[in-house]
Amino acid sequence: MMIERVGLIVIILISIGSYLYATRRMAKLQKDYHNDERWQYLKLRAGAVTKTYYEALIIIIAILMILSLWTPTPMLVPLDRMLGIGALVIIGGPIIEFCAITRFDRTM
Repeated sequence: MMIERVGLIVIILISIGSYLYATRRMAKLQKDYHNDERWQYLKLRAGAVTKTYYEALIIIIAILMILSLWTPTPMLVPLDRMLGIGALVIIGGPIIEFCAITRFDRTM
């Protein structure tokens, strides 16, 4: 039980650190590119990748909700665990956007 909580705390701290790094690095890149056409194009393509990420999450959640209707016994999941998973999923969006911008920046 204690190892599980420590692992969860480590994952949350890594996610928050990655989120802060991604947002600061993107702000620096925007400043470096002076918000020109190339930067706008990079943001547009990365936004499409992030949108796909959120759409896939919605589909996965919908499928899991439908499957949970047919389980013979209800599954009880603690609220704190669900909130933690939800926070990690939301924090993942800007991190994915940053990774997409970095990749598109290298390939262009």
